[in-house]
Amino acid sequence: MSLTVQTVNSIKPTVLLISLWFLSCAITFSVYADEMDVDDQIIGKPVWEAGIFTAAFNGPIYPAASDTQNKFLPVPFVIYRGERVRVGDGSFVKAMAVEKERFKLDVSLGAAFNADSEKSKIREGMPDLDFLFEIGPQASFLLDDNDSSNTWLNLQVRSVFTTDFSEVDHKGYLFQPEVAFKGKGVITDDSDFGFSIAPIWATKKTHDYFYSVDQQYVNEDREFYQAHSGYLGTKISIFNRFLLRKNLSIFFASQIGVWSGAKNEDSPLFQQDVTYTFAIGVKWTLYESNQLVQ
Repeated sequence: MSLTVQTVNSIKPTVLLISLWFLSCAITFSVYADEMDVDDQIIGKPVWEAGIFTAAFNGPIYPAASDTQNKFLPVPFVIYRGERVRVGDGSFVKAMAVEKERFKLDVSLGAAFNADSEKSKIREGMPDLDFLFEIGPQASFLLDDNDSSNTWLNLQVRSVFTTDFSEVDHKGYLFQPEVAFKGKGVITDDSDFGFSIAPIWATKKTHDYFYSVDQQYVNEDREFYQAHSGYLGTKISIFNRFLLRKNLSIFFASQIGVWSGAKNEDSPLFQQDVTYTFAIGVKWTLYESNQLVQ
């Protein structure tokens, strides 16, 4: 079966819209996560909310890179708190049929911005890095719970994709076990605090995307290198949210990437053992239902 030019042209806008939707959701949820709801209780909250989420980022262009970049992201958000399915409240999509008091199964997302290789000395002349997003199942186990905090073990398996908004390419898989602590009122009465640590293992195809140097891109600063599967590094994340008023909150987030001991630290593209990412953002709820969760 062959595709006509008309068919191909009709597919591209669809790929673009899907890519943009997944990417915006992935970046939003990977940064703002689950609104830091420590007790996971939704009773008394609106059945649905909608508004605007904006965030500014500064961080490395890829894991273990010395080059950094600034990005700004405005994204509309929707939260739905249904009896069986929830969207945007505690996860991207959550099937309530498999949620227990100390266990839940939902969807895990991750994302990274694109980068222009011409603005990176070590990658100059190589292909640009496209937008990257990750999606896959997450099994969570409650380790500790009290009135003001909880701790979860999240076992995440994600499929990795990149896109330049004309097509989507598969870039392997990763496994990311994460221990995440969330607490209320740690800094002020109207604040939430989060801390997590997550080591990452990835397949060869994922490592290839960041660290391989094909023969055509070899120069005096970059020798030929073929990446291997294995340990990628560890991310340590800290999150603070402050409620300014009922429908407006601001957050500050930082992430330390510890890449020492990674499988491909011998790659010429591996530059830093430790990197830092910073983000600041605002969530503004514009609309919400009068109906509350009973």
